[in-house]
Amino acid sequence: MKKIVFTLLLITATVAVMAQDSIATFHPDSIFTLTEEDMEQERLEANKVVAGTWQYDKPSVQAQGTSVLGKLGKPLAKSKLSSKLNKAYKKLQIKKRWTSLRLDKDGTWVMTIAGKDIKGKYSYSPSKGSITLKWHLVSISADVMRDGKHLNLLFDTDRLLTLMRLISGLSSNDTLKALAFLSENFNDVKVGFQLKQK
Repeated sequence: MKKIVFTLLLITATVAVMAQDSIATFHPDSIFTLTEEDMEQERLEANKVVAGTWQYDKPSVQAQGTSVLGKLGKPLAKSKLSSKLNKAYKKLQIKKRWTSLRLDKDGTWVMTIAGKDIKGKYSYSPSKGSITLKWHLVSISADVMRDGKHLNLLFDTDRLLTLMRLISGLSSNDTLKALAFLSENFNDVKVGFQLKQK
């Protein structure tokens, strides 16, 4: 009986010491603080939404505000703008020149234009619904929407022109002429590309 009582006391004392040690080493910061590794994992998970290899499908238009678009009515304005964009994109040979855009989960991108690869890094923000493509000192931001097997990239007109110069390989004047209608009446609009998954 004495042996059993002694054994129970010894076990109780051991458990108490172990509990004391675990309390002493418990640091809430180590559990609740996000580490760089945690943030990197979050970024990789978020990037899965846009990751993939995409190719140009057709123009994409998002009407907003109360300018000419509001007076025309959004469906009519979107249809009219899509038609004009399609003509401009054909003139700039977007479908022919821009073979693909690959967005990798690790935050890198590769755009194949006229058989040549241009590489850079991107950052995707799911909360803002935006993506920023970085290439050397050039940085271009766009609204991004994933819809099944389609990815829509929508730009302010000035940012689109920057990207178009890169894709089309044309001089600034040629690109501006081809897309002049964008800056004439359509200020409250975002335009860009609908891409389909390869």
